[in-house]
Amino acid sequence: MPDLVDFAAKLRELRDARGLSVRQLADRAYISKSYIGMLERGTRPPTSQIAQRLDDTLEAHGQLVGMVDSAKPAPPAVADLNGKSAVDLAEPMGANDIEHLHETVRHLVALDTAHGSAGLHITALAAFNANRDRLARVGARNPDHADVHAAVAEVGEVAAWLAYDSDQQEDSRRAATEALLIAQRAGDTSMARFLSSHLSMQATYLGQGAEGLAIADQVIAEQPRSKRVVGLMRVRRARALARLGDGQRALAEFNLARRELSGGIGPDDPGWTWWLHTAELAVHESRIRSLAGDGPGAVAWSEQAVQALPARQGRDQVLYRAWLISDLVDVHGWREVDDVVGQLLDTAAAGSSARVPRILRAASRRASRASAPSWLVDSLHDAVEASSQAT
Repeated sequence: MPDLVDFAAKLRELRDARGLSVRQLADRAYISKSYIGMLERGTRPPTSQIAQRLDDTLEAHGQLVGMVDSAKPAPPAVADLNGKSAVDLAEPMGANDIEHLHETVRHLVALDTAHGSAGLHITALAAFNANRDRLARVGARNPDHADVHAAVAEVGEVAAWLAYDSDQQEDSRRAATEALLIAQRAGDTSMARFLSSHLSMQATYLGQGAEGLAIADQVIAEQPRSKRVVGLMRVRRARALARLGDGQRALAEFNLARRELSGGIGPDDPGWTWWLHTAELAVHESRIRSLAGDGPGAVAWSEQAVQALPARQGRDQVLYRAWLISDLVDVHGWREVDDVVGQLLDTAAAGSSARVPRILRAASRRASRASAPSWLVDSLHDAVEASSQAT
């Protein structure tokens, strides 16, 4: 744990140097005002994710993250992310394995955020499978039993996400289901809910809206203390309702989700809820409006998503523009489509998702059926080819 007094002093110093109030910092970093207040008073320790977000917002060049990371025990040396470490694999898993697993998650998430999931899901699945099998074979030391299970489940969650984003849906569902069982065995309710959110999202993506709705309803019925967990599950409900053709209820549910998510991250909220930021919510609303037949509304929200997205999220820079192209095709905004295709081609090398070429192929087919200009169809074909190469 970092020295809370030193961290509090450095955070106040950096905030003052940027001329920001606590409220302004809270709004920019998507963290609640009360949480930042506790950090600045030294009454609550920061997580690595919170420190990274504050570092990025305050342009602190690693000063805050360094204070958190330097307080951690050094992880064992690892040659790669395939689940192997220098520890004796015949020994029960313990504290060193937990740190190794956390380091694996940090590496995978950083690579995915910057560059996308292309090829990464194979490494992630191998890491999860190796550690899941080892845990089943040798077990965990008594003091670390719950934490080891929770760490293995977290690797499984990341592997499931990367497989989903790589459009390897069977692998994704299997990893998420197995990780959910491990999280439940550990009594890790937070991670179990994260994995339930994944399974709800995936069911809806695969056209199984009723299943996606049922999973989200089950978590909400548990009455989580975290407003952001409830908000996330309402987002999942809204997407499922839109997939089921009930656009009006979907938008009403999404408005409830926005209300739950409006306060930033608070003390009761898991660290993994950070990614429900302004851009993420805008892209969800665009997808709901698209399914509800509101083409102009979908375009407006997709444009907001692109504009609000942090530059460091390289993969989403491409994905969000693909959705914007799709929405513009639906309203026959041919010139605007060509402009966004140019932006997508400029960013495609930064990273991508296997979903991008699928979105663009479907948009290209709709453009052709709508008698779009031939130069526009050619431009879309170029975008499909570039995004396919990136994945």
